[in-house]
Amino acid sequence: MSSATRGRPRRALALLGVFGATALLAACGIRETEGPINAGEPAKRPQGTATSPVLAMHSIYLVRNGRPAPVLRGDAVDLPVPGHNSTRQPGPGDPLRMSLIDRLLRELARGPNAEEAAAGWTTRLPTGGVRLAEPVTDDPAVLIRLDLASVTDLDPLALGQVVCTLEHAGSSASVLLAGRTGPGRALTCAAFEDGPIGPIGAEGGPTASASSSPTATR
Repeated sequence: MSSATRGRPRRALALLGVFGATALLAACGIRETEGPINAGEPAKRPQGTATSPVLAMHSIYLVRNGRPAPVLRGDAVDLPVPGHNSTRQPGPGDPLRMSLIDRLLRELARGPNAEEAAAGWTTRLPTGGVRLAEPVTDDPAVLIRLDLASVTDLDPLALGQVVCTLEHAGSSASVLLAGRTGPGRALTCAAFEDGPIGPIGAEGGPTASASSSPTATR
């Protein structure tokens, strides 16, 4: 038998297989594909589903355009405020609460970084910033004492930087501040954000200033 004769049964079987497959597709309700299959664009990951975590940040308040304004810093700071945003109720001089406040005050003392300064950010805090003072007997747990004779010793904008930074960190409605002695004053960030601002009034908030916006000390 010649090689051509031997090849005929194989071709016949191949054709039978093709016809059988076509008949099976038709029986299943699947249409035979004509021409090459267009697979379309490669699959893409949906936007917004990246698994990398969002970095938590906190804010400190520097000065821009004559009033306190927030800038972001790394790491979240969740300042516990007694009776407000924490199931843990710190008392006067609570070490955790005081350490977080001290951290924020030290960041304020450093002022703007080089990039922020180039963009016009300044600070009104004195060189070295302000520090915490020890609590006094019978102080309310929410009171924060600064190492000053009185909070009015601070430039009003500097005081606004402190108030806004602490209020933001504690997600609170106000901050109760005092110097080394005497009662505290409840101060709100909103009272400082409407600048320009003048000296601290008798009620504890800044008074409106008729003069031009204060210039930064550094």
